[in-house]
Amino acid sequence: MPTSSVSGMLSTSVYFAAIFLLMAVVMGPAANLYRGASLEAAGHLAQGIAAQIDDLSPGMRTAIEFGSYPGMEVSVSFSGASVTATVNGFSATQEVAWQLDTYTLGPGEDYQALLRGGVVALA
Repeated sequence: MPTSSVSGMLSTSVYFAAIFLLMAVVMGPAANLYRGASLEAAGHLAQGIAAQIDDLSPGMRTAIEFGSYPGMEVSVSFSGASVTATVNGFSATQEVAWQLDTYTLGPGEDYQALLRGGVVALA
């Protein structure tokens, strides 16, 4: 086998080994950033909707609407006295002052929350 051929194979092997090593080093922090960003977004969403619900007085109504970006999975669920927001599979829960009927909300919809008799229902 000619020397140039061996040298080419060796340099290509070193190149691919370096790429795989770099990918292994970078993937851990990138996955942690993705997880952290999703948890942070879920926390902000749950906190914002919970604040909206806590500010209700009997007979009051509020509009709840949230969005999403392409490639993101976002939902909000009400149950008992808690609001749970899920972003890309990562969830955050926030307690509220009022009882909530059980609902699951999706992005891009306009929901009307009404406080009646100490229970928040979607109209």
